[in-house]
Amino acid sequence: MRTKDETHSAKFDKLLRGKKINSCRYMTREEADQFGWYKRPLIIVFTDESYIILQSDDEGNEGGAALYEDIPNKENYHVIYTISP
Repeated sequence: MRTKDETHSAKFDKLLRGKKINSCRYMTREEADQFGWYKRPLIIVFTDESYIILQSDDEGNEGGAALYEDIPNKENYHVIYTISP
């Protein structure tokens, strides 16, 4: 029997596996206004035009940060931060 983590991981693995990043950009002020957000997070856009928007929580209350870490080089990590107007 699968755990909840395994079930959700499989769902997102199916959605994201094999996708290629086309571009990364910060959300525009107009887009943030449409969401009712003050902060403007990074948007990761894939070649098939699907995208990921970083959020502060699962309810989409605000744009949020993410941590990027280069596993082979544990000292190479970066916070992908949000920006304000």
